[in-house]
Amino acid sequence: MIILIDNGHGFDTKGKCSPDGKYQEWAWAREMAAMIVHEMKGRGYDARLLVPEKEDILLKVRTKRVNTVCDAYGKENVVVVSIHSNANSADKKWHDGEWSGFVAEVSLNASQKSKTLADCIWARAIEAGLKGNRAVVDKPGKRFIRQDLAICRDTKCPAVLTESAFHDTREGVKLLTGSKQRIMLAHVEGIIDYMNYLKDYDNYVNSMKP
Repeated sequence: MIILIDNGHGFDTKGKCSPDGKYQEWAWAREMAAMIVHEMKGRGYDARLLVPEKEDILLKVRTKRVNTVCDAYGKENVVVVSIHSNANSADKKWHDGEWSGFVAEVSLNASQKSKTLADCIWARAIEAGLKGNRAVVDKPGKRFIRQDLAICRDTKCPAVLTESAFHDTREGVKLLTGSKQRIMLAHVEGIIDYMNYLKDYDNYVNSMKP
């Protein structure tokens, strides 16, 4: 399995930051993506950064990169996870006491494998204490939110976009900056859970063959 980690946004994407400007989503997403890739490589998995550049890369370019890997190795052997942080509003004000917490999102046309991948990652995030009031889904097999997301919609392989916390709340910024290891491990363990699920399913199917 090839794990592609997409670090959302670039330094030239304006407005994706905390109201005081101290937290920048593009910088955090790149650091988090690099941490996930490093951890997965250390465990022997083929994990790769989708966007090594610092500038923002067009979504059509990102999806093309994913699909090129799918064409080379088979879409069933690739997954992509896009790393982001969330916001209640774009009004550049703090929204303490409003939405909080982790979510895993899939496209409106998501495959069952995409939904399962999202469910696995979200379950690990809840286990890691990242659940907030936005994490309203807490039913095994159903922990995902459907959105019209190009990185998930236009890619051939299972694809998930995660929002680890809200960067327009002070508690969210504290979580994003102070709990990087927990957030990283939630992604890593969730992806591994998904791959183990696929292995178990394949073994079950093979055992049923005459």
